[in-house]
Amino acid sequence: MSATVRTPLVPGPVQGPTREEPLVEALLLDDYRSLARLAYLILPPSISRSRRIATAHRVVQYAVPPGLPVPDREPREFLRRRVVQEATRQAARRPVLERLGSVFAPADPANFDPCAIDLDRTAIVRRCRRGRRVALAGTGVLTACVLAALLLMS
Repeated sequence: MSATVRTPLVPGPVQGPTREEPLVEALLLDDYRSLARLAYLILPPSISRSRRIATAHRVVQYAVPPGLPVPDREPREFLRRRVVQEATRQAARRPVLERLGSVFAPADPANFDPCAIDLDRTAIVRRCRRGRRVALAGTGVLTACVLAALLLMS
């Protein structure tokens, strides 16, 4: 004896997003590199390059949320304006001290392309090791200072 479950088919129109999906997707694919570069340049250089690249890509991908109508006239300009608005909003969310740090941040080379970056696993491992060494050195210095202060007090 086998038990089978049949699900009824419900006829009717499929409910979907209200905007013109193929047009928006085609525009995003055509202009993705330039939009990502634009968002990358607007974001503050005080945050790390990898966070800036990831944020720039996220800004472009979420430039047009579902339900937002895309105008029939000049949709490319609309997308560009949305990317600029979202990137400036992301940049304004940074704390004041982080924004001041952009004065000391190194500048990217003129030919840097945030869309052509490859992940380098060895660089990530090196950064983790360096971070551990810095943390251990800082802990050692702090411990030595506390011990010296305790010895001087007694």
